[in-house]
Amino acid sequence: MKIVSYQHQYKQSFIDLNLAWLNKYFVVEPQDTEMLEGVEDLIKNGAEVYFAVEDNTAIATCMILPRGNGVWEICKLATDERYQGKGAGKAVLQACMNYAKNKGAQKIMIVSNRVLGAAMHLYAKMGFVEVPIDNMEYDRVNIQLELKV
Repeated sequence: MKIVSYQHQYKQSFIDLNLAWLNKYFVVEPQDTEMLEGVEDLIKNGAEVYFAVEDNTAIATCMILPRGNGVWEICKLATDERYQGKGAGKAVLQACMNYAKNKGAQKIMIVSNRVLGAAMHLYAKMGFVEVPIDNMEYDRVNIQLELKV
């Protein structure tokens, strides 16, 4: 497995990996579609996406998005269910965290839902702590986490 930053050849994998978990647990909201389809525009504006790639197949992905004032947001973390437990999700999350730190991040935040047990476990393991929710961009959000860096 190797970790690579965004390449256009993996755009559809970014979309498909994320739609898989969104459709399994929730509904796809308009802002999901906008973010997934507009990933390359977000990258032009400072975001970055990483992929865990095995045998030329993207098995996990994660995006980091600048929110201003030293705050960065982890978005669209997804791992192909067939590859869960191999460390791919942790690897792309760590790549995003490193990217933000290198860009001067003071805080990294995540909004999520408690039903995503594997993600909740990973976030806790990586040092994220629960904070009051101040980003209700999505109907599914019932937890917000942050990590001061």
